[in-house]
Amino acid sequence: AKGMAFAKHRGGRKGRVFVLTGDGELQEGQIYEALQTAVHQGISNLHVIVDHNKVQSDKLVTEITNLGDLENKFRAFGWRVSRCDGHNFREIQMKLEEFQSITDRPKILIADTIKGRGISFMEHPKALKNGKGLYRWHAGAPDDRSFSAGHHELIDRINRTLKDLGFEPLKLEEILAKGKGKSGVSDEYVADAFGEALVEIASERKDLIVLDADLAADCQVRRFEEKYPDQFVENGIAEQDMVSMAGGLALQGFLPVVNSFAAFLASRANEQIYTNACEGTRIIYACHYAGLIPAGPGKSHQSIRDISLFGALPNFEIIQPCNAAETHMAVRYCVNESSKNCVLRLIIGPSPRIIELPQNYKLTPGRGVVLHEGRNAILFGYGPVMLHEALKACAILERKGFFLKVINMPWLNMVDIEWLADMVAEYTKIFILEDHSPVGGLGDRLLRVLVENNLMKEKRFTCIAVEGIPVCGTPPEALKYHGLDGESLAERILKDN
Repeated sequence: AKGMAFAKHRGGRKGRVFVLTGDGELQEGQIYEALQTAVHQGISNLHVIVDHNKVQSDKLVTEITNLGDLENKFRAFGWRVSRCDGHNFREIQMKLEEFQSITDRPKILIADTIKGRGISFMEHPKALKNGKGLYRWHAGAPDDRSFSAGHHELIDRINRTLKDLGFEPLKLEEILAKGKGKSGVSDEYVADAFGEALVEIASERKDLIVLDADLAADCQVRRFEEKYPDQFVENGIAEQDMVSMAGGLALQGFLPVVNSFAAFLASRANEQIYTNACEGTRIIYACHYAGLIPAGPGKSHQSIRDISLFGALPNFEIIQPCNAAETHMAVRYCVNESSKNCVLRLIIGPSPRIIELPQNYKLTPGRGVVLHEGRNAILFGYGPVMLHEALKACAILERKGFFLKVINMPWLNMVDIEWLADMVAEYTKIFILEDHSPVGGLGDRLLRVLVENNLMKEKRFTCIAVEGIPVCGTPPEALKYHGLDGESLAERILKDN
C-alpha cells in the first residue's frame, strides 16, 4: 500500500490509498518499519484504518502482546491520528473527510469495534465470558444450532429496521439443503497427536520450551500452555522475534519448540532460522498447515515452498508424519534422539483416512515404509493427504491391471541410500507425489541421490507436485485442479507408463 501511495504521488495522480488492518496484526515487525518510513518518505496520501476490537484469534490482545497506548504510539512515529466508533459509518466518514485537509503526513484512524458485532452470543464481551476467556467464533463455520440462532437475530433486526422505515419485512424463500451425508474424512488430526506428545514429553524434559505465535488453538498447544505455563511462551504475531527468542533459549541450554503456520514460519523468519542454525544449537520448528490443503484461505496460508526453504539450511532434518502414531514417534525422535535441528511438517485438517502402518513399525532415519505392494511402478509420497490420494490411485489402477507400489517416505531431506537402492531396484518407473512445489522437495532430494549413486540406469523419474500458484477452493477442487487427486494421478501414471 505504501508503494502504491508513493507511486500515485510520484506520477502526479490523484486519489488516496487505504489500508485496513486488525489490532493483533500490529504485533508484526513489518508494521513498524512502514510506520516510520512512510513519514520519513513524506507519503501523505496513505490512510490506515485499525479495526481495534481488542481480540485476536481466541484471546484478548492484552493477553497475547499488549499494544499499549496506540494513539500516542502512532503519534510518536509522526502520523496524524484520530479515533472513532468503528460501527458508526457517519463518524467514520466525518473522520476521513477531516483527513483530506491534512497534506503533510500519513493518517491513521483507530476504529473501536466489538468483534462479532450484530449477533449477541458472538459479540466478544459475552462470547469471552461464555468461553471462560476464549473466543470461539474467529474462524470456522458455526454449528447448525448457532447458525440458526445467529441468522434469526440478523433477520429480526433487519425487519425491525424495515418496519421503522415503513417497508415490508423481508420475504425469504426457503431452499431445502441436500443431505450432508458423510464428510469423507476420518476423525484423526495429526496436530492433536503433536500436542499430546508434547504434553507427555514435558514431564520428562524440563528444558522443553514451547513458543507460539497466537496460534495455540490451531497448532494444538493450548493443553501444553495450560498444563505447563512456565514452559510456554506466547509471542504474538511476531514470527521473526519468536525465532530469535528461540535462538537465545537454545544458546542457554533449553530445547525450544517453535510453532506457527508453515507459510509464515518458513519464509518470514527464514533469516533468523538460518542464523540460529549457524550457532550449532538445536531447535524444533513445528510447521502447521503445511501443503495445499485446506485450500479455502488461499495462497497466503498454503505452504508449498517450506521444504525447499528449510532444505537449503545446514544441519536440518525435515519430517512429515502420515498419521497420529507416526506423529508421536516423530516428536519423540526430534526431542530425544536427533542431534540436528528438526522440522515437523504437519497438516492442519483432519486426515482423509487413517493411514495404516505395518505392525511393529518404527520410525527409522532416512527410511520409509511400504503401504501397498505393486510390481509395475513405485511411488514415494508423504503426509495424510497425498498418501490418501496415492492409495485411491492404486485402487483405480488395479482395476485396469496396473499395480503400483506405494511408499510412505516421511524423511523429506534425507535418505538411507542402501534402503533406497533396494526399494527401486526392480522398477523402471519411479513416481514422487509432492504436497509441495516441484522445486526443492522430496523429488529433488531423491533424484539427486539416485543420480549421484548411479541408480538411475534405464529408469524413468516423474515428480507430480503443486505446479504454479496454489488454487483456492474446497479440498477436492484444489486437488483436482493441480492433478493431485486419485483419479488424476491414476490417469497421469498410466499416461507416463
